[in-house]
Amino acid sequence: MNYLAHLYLSQDNGLSKAGNLMADFLKQADLSIQPEGILRGIDNHRATDKFTDSHPAVTRLRTEFDPAFRRFVPIMLDVTFDHMLAKSWSDFHEMELAAFTQHAHQQLSEVEQFMPDLMRNRLRGMAKEGWLARYVSTDTVDKTLIAISNRIRFENNLDEAYGEVVKQYGVIEKTFHAFFPELVEHIRSLKIETASQQS
Repeated sequence: MNYLAHLYLSQDNGLSKAGNLMADFLKQADLSIQPEGILRGIDNHRATDKFTDSHPAVTRLRTEFDPAFRRFVPIMLDVTFDHMLAKSWSDFHEMELAAFTQHAHQQLSEVEQFMPDLMRNRLRGMAKEGWLARYVSTDTVDKTLIAISNRIRFENNLDEAYGEVVKQYGVIEKTFHAFFPELVEHIRSLKIETASQQS
């Protein structure tokens, strides 16, 4: 899953949201200075990815893609699943998408002191552009894949992957709706971030 899904699966506070995103920036992060809320968020992110990557519907979906893109299918799915979540946001959350993302960015800005520079700068850019709320558009999927392609330090064809996403759009959408509610229930049942609050 990508940023929007990880924020959705986090708790309603800045430390949780930062942790759920910081798992993608661990090479730059100093975990020794992180508060418990962020560490639990990192664990929650890992559990989310583990469930997603091993779900039978997702593993089957990977085989549908053109072998030319096989190396980058996990990235393509992460980004497109965020689009699917944005597209069907009202089915999963009572707050409107734009309001949710603005609220999340505000919470994240309050705990910036714990973030590595790369994470802080990227989130500021995303907030300025309203990037997360724009995931409702397929155009954002294309732009995101191109942006990731440009960040990869070796030659790759991820900047051409959007055409394959369009080709597989129907099966990606069907797969998302098959597994995402199960993911939500699984993460809630683990209580990674809430167990100590309930004891």
